[in-house]
Amino acid sequence: MSEQMIYMFHGYTSFAHDHWFPWLEKQVEQQLRIPFKKLNFPDSNHPDKQAWDRYCDQHIKAADGITLVGHSLGCIQVLHFLAQYDIKDVNVLLVSGFDEPIWTLPNLDAFTVHPVDYTNILPKIRRVTVISALNDNSVPYPYTLTLARHLHSKFVLMPSGHHFTDPGHDKKLPVVFDELKLMLR
Repeated sequence: MSEQMIYMFHGYTSFAHDHWFPWLEKQVEQQLRIPFKKLNFPDSNHPDKQAWDRYCDQHIKAADGITLVGHSLGCIQVLHFLAQYDIKDVNVLLVSGFDEPIWTLPNLDAFTVHPVDYTNILPKIRRVTVISALNDNSVPYPYTLTLARHLHSKFVLMPSGHHFTDPGHDKKLPVVFDELKLMLR
């Protein structure tokens, strides 16, 4: 059974109501008429991989045809979720993500200590797009480019935007909505 539902995975030190996530939810629900659920992971200031995995198990209906949107640490969590379920035709949109230990955030190594098994994940994906900014100091874009290559993904490199979490400038992210619309056609 295929089900149109979009799940938003926030990142490290973020919450469901932060940044461009509420704006994206409003755009998707009003313009695309697709249900959108912003996940709110436990203790994002001190994330625990097992706790985040359990949260996904409890709050996501693993169904064919869902769409998973991740930001930062939420990107690797999207991949962990995909690895655990026998689902197909999943759309994946990842922003400022990484899939390996990252020197700027060594406290998140527990999420990347085991390499992602892309032979398991790739057959489950229908469409995938990865987005980064040239001036991202939190997750430098080469990490996100590597993630895109592993996923055989379309890669969108924005000339600016930092980590897409700049206070006052992070309330909308049109490129994400534009890519979602293309993906869901």
